[in-house]
Amino acid sequence: MKTYLLVHYGEIGLKGKNREYFVKRLGKQIRERLSLAFYRKISITHTLGRFLVKNVKEDDNYQVVLKRIAGIKNFHFVYEGASGIEKLAEDIWGVWGKSWKKKFPDAKTFCVRVRKAQNMSYKSFEAERDIGAILLQKGIGLKAKMKDPDVEIYMEVFSNHGYFSFKKNFAMGGMPANTAGKFIAMLSAGIDSPVAAYKMMKRGARMIFVHFDGYPYTDDAEREHVKELVKILSDFQYDTKLFIVPFGKLQKTIATNMEIPSKYRTVLYRRFMVRIAERICKREGAYGIVSGDNLGQVASQTAQNMFAVHAVTSVPMYAPLIGYDKEEIVQVAREIGTFEISKLPCKDTCSMFTPKSPELNAKVYDLKKVEETLDIDKIVDECVKGAEVIKY
Repeated sequence: MKTYLLVHYGEIGLKGKNREYFVKRLGKQIRERLSLAFYRKISITHTLGRFLVKNVKEDDNYQVVLKRIAGIKNFHFVYEGASGIEKLAEDIWGVWGKSWKKKFPDAKTFCVRVRKAQNMSYKSFEAERDIGAILLQKGIGLKAKMKDPDVEIYMEVFSNHGYFSFKKNFAMGGMPANTAGKFIAMLSAGIDSPVAAYKMMKRGARMIFVHFDGYPYTDDAEREHVKELVKILSDFQYDTKLFIVPFGKLQKTIATNMEIPSKYRTVLYRRFMVRIAERICKREGAYGIVSGDNLGQVASQTAQNMFAVHAVTSVPMYAPLIGYDKEEIVQVAREIGTFEISKLPCKDTCSMFTPKSPELNAKVYDLKKVEETLDIDKIVDECVKGAEVIKY
């Protein structure tokens, strides 16, 4: 019996005249990623709003690959059977009948879920009822239960075939990678900024990462953690690039300037980060800057301070996590694999030279006044020119 991967997308299906473009991009990415993972040519066809992927084996680790491809809503490993109800039930029993109890030793209930093309002569609920009845007659040994059963049999009937499976795998959803333009992601070794970048990548944005390195006032740990984080995040897109910007000298310059009140340091660091990110943004032809800002989480993220920080740039600032709870951010970090790295101890750039009592309500006028003691353009130029660029 032939087997396939049956892959569904979600939001792409609502794209109207642009739908074909996104479907082609997603299909190409699925084929390339699976071919690369399994060292063999993968064939894929698009039929009635879904992809059928050939040349994939049940023991292939396809779940890991497909769950990291933006645009995929869910997928199944399916067997190809007949389209008629009785024959399809026979095909299901032929594949799993003898091994049913071994596969699901603790199961007590089951149900059948059917999606079908409109040209089929029967209705979905009729197929679910009749196939379930046949399986009961054959001795499945489980009770039928439509709500929260222990086992669900999934079936899709189209193009004169029925495709059935026992497991639906959920994926990222969103839009295909690299279809929404380039953005600059300000990235630390912490928990929030990698998740913010991921949220944008899920929408098809290509992230160009910028990390502000506190060396020599921090050790190598933070820089290495960031590299590992970008390596993980690069799995969700193509053509990843990381700028490591020398930032420690700038921080010391501000911290040792006696004309600058210590309470402004944190906000001033952030203003310079945004200026540097803006310079890289314009050089790379990106459409905006992405930060891990979360309203009220730390001193630099009060509404007033974020206003003062964003005021230095003419390009859009995006903060995907602005209204998240910390627990929600941690949950996503665990799901995408960045949390274990982000929680490792290291000297953090953002905490370098931080005052004991940072300003919570900074005014743009006051910040501009103290910045008059600094050669802003020269500082930004030196940081950008000194950046190390790493491609993944």
